[in-house]
Amino acid sequence: MIHTAVAALMDACAAAGTIRTDVPASDIGAALEGIALTSAGPGHRERAERLLDLMLDGLRVRGRG
Repeated sequence: MIHTAVAALMDACAAAGTIRTDVPASDIGAALEGIALTSAGPGHRERAERLLDLMLDGLRVRGRG
């Protein structure tokens, strides 16, 4: 269910031209799993937020040239 939700969200963002189209939803799912696993402990909210920001920044479409 999570993979389906991530794929649908990514498809909508790609159609809007706001994210890269060369990243499969399975990679994003794996990244989210990793963030959840490494940030699950108490006091790790800030780390999770930094990692999510980093991942989302990597998905953004950049200007060409």
